Amino acid sequence: MGTSRRTDEVIKMAEQNTQAQQQAVVLVFGYRRTGMGGFDDVTIISFRTKKPVSSRLHTSRSGRHDERTFKLLPAKYLLYKAQRSNLGNTYITVSVIEVTPAEPRGYRELQSWRLYDGKSPTDDVQKLPQNIRELLISNKEELPLFCYVEEYLTTAGGESE
Repeated sequence: MGTSRRTDEVIKMAEQNTQAQQQAVVLVFGYRRTGMGGFDDVTIISFRTKKPVSSRLHTSRSGRHDERTFKLLPAKYLLYKAQRSNLGNTYITVSVIEVTPAEPRGYRELQSWRLYDGKSPTDDVQKLPQNIRELLISNKEELPLFCYVEEYLTTAGGESE
């Protein structure tokens, strides 16, 4: 007895979904929130959807030193990394990454810009490509410590292009 066309389509879709799950790469980044102002977090933005990728935060008992996990298909993404020490020194880095299962850590950094270093913005703010600047500004509500660089990104955007 043969299978119907609809059954064949369902089987094919299930096989494609299984292949996609096998290709997915799990990236894990440290997350920290001290009681004294220290903070580390990562947000990954998809170039395809132009939105942050969902993640899962695994918390420890203390809730201060945790892990943020992303499950991503191989592609290029924007990695936004924000850190603040207990003394208030802030570091914000933006990188274009290529997620690939062939890399030991699951991704390869293609290009990186340090936007904020300690107590002030860096020259990399002016070097940031317009499409990445627009992507950051359009997702500013989702980006931790973005207030440190927002003014420089919006004013540099008009001057550099």
